Amino acid sequence: MSFRLQKSNPRTARFARALACLLLVCLVAPAQSLASGATAEAKPHGIAIPVLNYHSIGAEHGNPYVLSPDTFARQMDYLAAHHYTPLTLAQFASVMGHEQPSPPHPVLLTFDDGYASNAEVALPILQKHGYPATLYVSTGLISTPGYLTWPQIKQLSAAGWDVASHTVTHPHLPKLSKKEQREEILASRALIERNLAKPADTFAYPFGEYNRTTLRILRKAKFRYAFTTLDGWATSEQPRLQLHRIVVDSQKPFEEWVEQLTQRE
Repeated sequence: MSFRLQKSNPRTARFARALACLLLVCLVAPAQSLASGATAEAKPHGIAIPVLNYHSIGAEHGNPYVLSPDTFARQMDYLAAHHYTPLTLAQFASVMGHEQPSPPHPVLLTFDDGYASNAEVALPILQKHGYPATLYVSTGLISTPGYLTWPQIKQLSAAGWDVASHTVTHPHLPKLSKKEQREEILASRALIERNLAKPADTFAYPFGEYNRTTLRILRKAKFRYAFTTLDGWATSEQPRLQLHRIVVDSQKPFEEWVEQLTQRE
């Protein structure tokens, strides 16, 4: 038996090609959609939060780390007028860890060293707005002239402030031995936790300085976060022990502070 090839019908050929394309779309599109969904779930959108780093609030002129009370009050008024939400450390950790939704304009307010003005000047201004803050205190400075006393620190804690370690003596950590670094970091934390009966498991580096030894000590001691003075917003993509902050410089104009606050680096 022999077979004779027939010339194909053009209409039939066009229909066959169209049908093949339709089947291909139906098979491939759901697979692409599923893959896309899996990727979005595995890689959630990054979180970015401005962390403001203050020191003393006072009347000393010419010192970039001493901010006038009027300027500090103006900055807090700006946060209120533009509907910012200052966070506690627990809220900061929950938002950074994608455990709770971020408010529209989150911000973390931090104060380094432990100046008496934090309780005497900054606290009343923050209480006006109902704002919490975080104090990173060098415990060896407590009760020395110009610095907080334990009753003042307990007052801040009772007002909703978090209190954590900024070492004992505010040294240049990379210049110390491993043993000396451990004593500076862990002794300060232990003293804070003993006096306040609250965890103090975050850290701020004196002068913003650290090395590999510092990071190993913090990891072994299970510190959740540590803050540098690297400029910019803290993000969930940064190493959790190397988070950025915006150091508030009293010598810069108010408009530059607003720009740092509102524009992510």
